[in-house]
Parts: sequence; C-alpha cells; structure tokens
Amino acid sequence: MGVLAWCLALALPALAVAPSFSQILPRGGQRGTDVEVTITGKNLADTESLVFHEPGISLAELTAVEDGKVSAKLSIAPDCAMGPHALRVRTRTGISNLLIFSVGGLPEVSDTEPNSTEDAAQAIAVGTTVNGVVTSEDVDFYAVELEAGQRLAVEVEALRLGRVLFDPKLRLFDPTGHERVAEDDTQLFRQDAGFVYVAAEAGRHLVAISEAAYGGSGDYHYRLHIGQFPRPFAATPLGGQPGQTVDVTWLGDPGLSTQTITVPELPAGTHAIPVQSDSGLAPTNMPWRVSPYAGVLEVEPNNAADVATVGPVPGAFDGVIGEAADTDYFAFDGTKDQVYDIRVWARELGSPLDSVMVVRGPDGKGVGSDDDSAGVDSKVRVKLPADGRYTVEVYDHLKRGGADFAYRIEATPVEPKLAMKLIDNRPASVTIPQDNRSFVLVNASRSDFDGPIQTALPDLPEGLSVQTDLIPKGQGTYPVILEASPEVPVTGGLVPVIGTLQEEGKDLQGMLDQEVRLVGGNNDTTFYGMQVDRLALAVSEPAPFKVELVAPAAPITKGGWRNLKVNVTRAEGFADEISLSFPWLPSGMSGGTLKIPGDQSSGTIRLEVGGAAPGAHQVFVSASAGGYLLCSAWTPVEVQDQWVVFSLASTETEQGKPTEIKATIEQRSPYEGTFDVQLLNLPKGVTTSPQPVTKDTTELVFPLEVAADAPAGKFGNIAARTAIVVNEEEVWHTSGGAELKVYEPLPAELAAQAPPPPPPAAEDAPVEEAPERKTRFPTT
Repeated sequence: MGVLAWCLALALPALAVAPSFSQILPRGGQRGTDVEVTITGKNLADTESLVFHEPGISLAELTAVEDGKVSAKLSIAPDCAMGPHALRVRTRTGISNLLIFSVGGLPEVSDTEPNSTEDAAQAIAVGTTVNGVVTSEDVDFYAVELEAGQRLAVEVEALRLGRVLFDPKLRLFDPTGHERVAEDDTQLFRQDAGFVYVAAEAGRHLVAISEAAYGGSGDYHYRLHIGQFPRPFAATPLGGQPGQTVDVTWLGDPGLSTQTITVPELPAGTHAIPVQSDSGLAPTNMPWRVSPYAGVLEVEPNNAADVATVGPVPGAFDGVIGEAADTDYFAFDGTKDQVYDIRVWARELGSPLDSVMVVRGPDGKGVGSDDDSAGVDSKVRVKLPADGRYTVEVYDHLKRGGADFAYRIEATPVEPKLAMKLIDNRPASVTIPQDNRSFVLVNASRSDFDGPIQTALPDLPEGLSVQTDLIPKGQGTYPVILEASPEVPVTGGLVPVIGTLQEEGKDLQGMLDQEVRLVGGNNDTTFYGMQVDRLALAVSEPAPFKVELVAPAAPITKGGWRNLKVNVTRAEGFADEISLSFPWLPSGMSGGTLKIPGDQSSGTIRLEVGGAAPGAHQVFVSASAGGYLLCSAWTPVEVQDQWVVFSLASTETEQGKPTEIKATIEQRSPYEGTFDVQLLNLPKGVTTSPQPVTKDTTELVFPLEVAADAPAGKFGNIAARTAIVVNEEEVWHTSGGAELKVYEPLPAELAAQAPPPPPPAAEDAPVEEAPERKTRFPTT
C-alpha cells in the first residue's frame, strides 16, 4: 500500500482508541441460564465481541451498543465452573482491560432498597444469590426463615469481584435480635467473608452486609450467597496425583465430612476444584495441589520424632495443626547427597497456618529450617548429609492451631522450571493496528538452569507475523514485535506465549503465567489479581500514524553514540504530539527520548553504546499518541571496538604558565581522511586547539594555554575525542583519562629571593649546579 493510499485509509478512524472496560452489571449469573448484562466504559461504540478467558460462558447477542455502554446477553453453560471468570471487550480499535464476571449455582435476585434496617430487611428464600451494592455507611439486611437445627451457609464475593478495595463484613441475627455471627476476613477468601451457622431456634433470621469500616460507594458491588450449599474453609489432603481417586475431608463446615474426588489430569501446580455435597455446590472452588508424586496423610499421634508419620520422597505429607502448640512430625528415608526442595503449602491455599518447618538428619541435627521464604509459607532446599531417616517437623509460628489449620508438605527433586512473564504490561494485552506494529516484552523466568530460550506465539491470525530472537543465556527479557499486514482482518482472542529451551537433548517448555492486577493499594501492592495463561491480542483498524527508525549508515563504536533519525507517517488531520523511547535495548546500550510535535514528522533520538558487545544488534523504538502504542520494525545497529585509542600523559603547571599534553595513538582499524581531535574536560581558563589525526598518526601534542586566573587543583578524566566521518555520519571515538595539576605560584617576594648558598663540599665531591629559584611548581 502506498503512503498516500495508507494515509487515506487512516483518515476516518484517526481519533479512535482502544476500549476501556469499567463495569459489568450484574456482576454474575446462575449457570445454565442466559443473563442480560450492561457493560460500561469508554470507546465501546464499535464493540464486536467479548473475549472469555475460560470456557463455559459465551456471547449470545449484542443487544445495544453505544460509546460508553454495551448491552449483551450471555449464555452460561450448565456445567460452567463456579466462581470468577475473566472477560474483555473487543472493539474494532482494540481489546480492553480484564474484568470479572462470577458464576454461581443459585437463583439470583437484586437487592431492593430500602433494606437498611432490620424492619426493612428484604425477604429472600434460602438458596439465593443477591446482587447488591453498599453505599457509604450503608447496611443491607436480608431475612430468611430457618427451622431449628437447620444449617445455613453464607459467602460473599466483594473484593474477589476485582473492582475496588471492598472489605465486607457479614453478621447474622437470630429471631430475638441477638448477633450470633460476625465475620470480616477469612483466610480462604482474603478480605471477603463467609460462615456456616446451625440455627438454635426456628424463625426469622437476618443476614447483614456492610463495609467493615462502614464505607462504601456506588462501586461497592457484592454477590451474597445464602443457602445450604457446602462451604468448607480448608481440606485435607490438599493435593493428589492426576487420575488418582482421593477421599477429601472438608474442614470448617459441620455439615460436611468426606468427598471422594478423581484428581483431574492437569499439569503439576495449584488448581481449583469444586466442592460438592448432597446440598449442592459451593459458590467458589477450593485451591488444591496437583502433583506427580504420591502422598501420605498424617497418622495421629505424630507429635514427636519417634512417632512420626513415615512416607516416601519424592512425595507429599498432609496434615492439620489441630490445636494450639501442636507440632506434627513426618519421616522419610534419604540417601547421602540427594537434594530436595521441601515446601509447605498452607497460607497460599487458604489455610490460616503460618508455618515454621525444620528438617533434621539421622543424628537429630538440623539440616534446614524456614519460616516465610514462600510468602507466609515455608520452603527450604536441603542436601542430605548422610544415609538414614530424616524428619520434617511443622508448627505454627505463633503456636496457634485449629480444625482448619491444614497444610501440605511437598518434597520434590530439584528440577529446572521455566515460566514466561510480560514486562511493563499489567493488562496482559496487546493491540496491533492493520499495516502497523506493536510489541510485548517477554521475560523468561528460569529456575535451576540457564540457557537460550526461543519465544513463540502460535495460532496467530494469517497476516500477523512475529519478529523476535533467542533470549540468550544469562538474559531474561527480550522483545517480541508483532506486525499486521494491511489485509489481516480485524479480529482478536487469546494467544499462548511459549518459551522453549534451545539445547540439544533437553526438552523444557514454559507457558505464560501472568498476574493481572485488578485491585491495587499503596506502595504498588496488589490486593487482588487474577493469573492468566494467555496474551489477549487484537488486530484493530489502522492507527493514525506509523513510525520508522532509520538504520545508521555507519557503525557505532563502544563508548560512542549516534542520533538516529525517526520518521513518522501521519494520517490526514492527525496532529497529536508523538512520544518515542527505547522500551528495551541490548545490554550495554542506553537511549534517550523524543517528542515529535504535531506539526512535524521527523526527529532524532540518541542511542549510546557503552559496554555493548561488538557485533550486529537490533533495536527499535516505541511510539505513543492518541491512545495508541506502536513501534518501529527491528533496526540493525553495528557495534565495533574503537578504531582509534588515545593514551594521554598527565602533566602539571602553574597558573599563567603554558604546558602540553602528549597523546600516544593506537590505530586499531583503518579509515580514510583527516579529522580533528579535541581535548575534553579541561578546567576553565585552560585552552588548547584541535590537532589533526589520520590512520597513520601515532602521536599528538596538545599545547595548553593556562590563564593566570585558571583554578588551581587536580583535574582528572581529561580525554581526547574525534569524530571520523563515514557515509556522512560521525563515528565518535573517545578515550584518555589524563590528569592535569595546576598550582598557585609563590608570592613575588619569595620567588625573587636568591637561593641559599650550597653547603661546603668535600674536596672529592662532584660539583653541583646552583639550585633554581623558589617555586610552588615541583621540579620532578
């Protein structure tokens, strides 16, 4: 496509930008139903579809589309997973940030105001999910009828809806008005709350929800589940092998005991499993470990080393610190020089346990211990010092305990692991306009190995290409440039980011494992986020500008720099300022920034080469304007060692006295022409003139004129610099590092005094010359 045709194609959408997704209401729906939702945000007028990160929800229909609002019908499958689901809006100009839509199993209603007093409580049936909102100083009351002995489970999703830092509080009042339950935070649900209550008497019970400090606003939405569903707060065991049948004991719910589950065929790691009983499904799933190694459950008593529960390693040990001051012991047989990572999984899986772990050898001496190396959980790497039986002991840091203080200890061999991350890309998304480019910075997070990693983004739309290279051994981050042809259709979806170790005989891959922050706090903290395993990618309509970084026509030498030319092609009428920078550079390089005013289409951006390795490198610039983030193509830059190296001799003088600096020249690479060499970093009042250099010059002398008022002192880092012109570009060479000392002269009356006569000399002593006049300037 020619420039004129490209500019004409850009003229219409020049002011369009990517969509912004701020809210979806209601915040969830019942599985097996269709739900009418309203999506609000910005730049939604050209919405084409929704992108769902998990299966089970689909877009049935876009019923209305406006600039700031989209109405849609969602179809939720009957077997859709319970709990939060991530989705995005895709428009013709890009893809939005991520928001959460939660799926439940109960019939749903909306809160009806006024319901802020006990008398005005909204009556609902047991087995209902309420979609509500808490405004400032608001309390919402819901009334349910219970029989004596009837079990009631309550859970709220508020913070976990991923919108604002909403810390909800739940309370339950019995028919006499007495408060029977007050729950704020729960370890399993973070700031969200939940409880299970067995009614002591029949009658009208009230469930109240408020913000913990009685704050609130129109953004404080919640989903309140009130029913007889199972609601455990922990489990044991907390993991199993893929395909294995496991009897799981649910903890924290008096109406539950054991559920037999078949562990899904999933890769090793933490996953979410449903909680099911005769009374239904829990509104949200439980975190659970999938491991390739067999495990054992603790056998009580195991509160001392001589009654430790014995299991194999590699393997897992599951248990519960059932009471205060309890310590559980496990044992395994080990062989000298075996190395294991031994890790407690507790707090990360929702247990209140703050673990401390100690590993002891056959002689009873400690070989490793830890408190909080894995967040609040414990992790230690041990190399076994001898053959024999080892013990692992675990207890709570504050000596607490309870029925839900569950944990899992996994002892695994040290194995290389690879995970792919995105740098400076918290939304985990990228938009590539047609006939343009954008980029992501990919980081290869290696554990217990090093080696080159090849990054791949498979299953891209036809017409969308990837420009990247190996992430070298010892380096973590490397760019991936994505380029869309003019013909690629406007589309979007989720794309895997796969890293593969490029070493013969080694089979190791890593997938994207990225946290998308949804609720943040002070000091760059994350209160709630969601892990995603694919990059959200969209091809959009053309952007209103395109950027080109012009390759230098001559090499850049180490220690040198070049102002690289940047050209911008603008759509007709697009006059925004464009900001450019180097988002990534090879090791040893640094770069400047550039702003191109709206009435200009070119500029230069500085690239400095410090300690970059000689050879061919690739660089690119990012360009942002009008809501777009674009980039240039890869641009080649050749780095060479300096062709000319100056060695400068230090010198010294007095104020007002001329001197000189001598330069020895090492010619390392041939060049043609004669060029000026200048001295740098001379102090004020000290001047010299440039000296010519050619490829045959081996020595230069720089005469220095020193003014009478030049400052006295030591002046270091004096260097020589020349610019050798190649292909009309200056190739800079700077080296040296000499020191100039400038002294104050003696006062005139002292300098004019005759020197003292020499002492009498012995008859056979050599005749000495008369001493020079007095001076502050040293003679040596």
